[in-house]
Amino acid sequence: MSYTFDAVIKNQLGIHARIAALLAKTVSKYDAEAYILFHGDKINIKHLIDVISLSITQNSIVEINVEGKDAAECSKELQYLIENSFGEMS
Repeated sequence: MSYTFDAVIKNQLGIHARIAALLAKTVSKYDAEAYILFHGDKINIKHLIDVISLSITQNSIVEINVEGKDAAECSKELQYLIENSFGEMS
């Protein structure tokens, strides 16, 4: 099963180390692989340094693709995290 969604990164600092780690930790809980697509690059979310190197800033639009047995649940949790600015904005 595969799920894809677009998301706007709303938090002020974009995707930095803490957020990249949170994304990787979230995906690791599931039997799934997740990828972030940005400016033509497709990066496995579990690869922290590669995700950080994308330099995703505030208001950037990214595509998230989740594949695997638990793709639906993983996708749902990733969407929640992104929509709620990873808990960084009140």
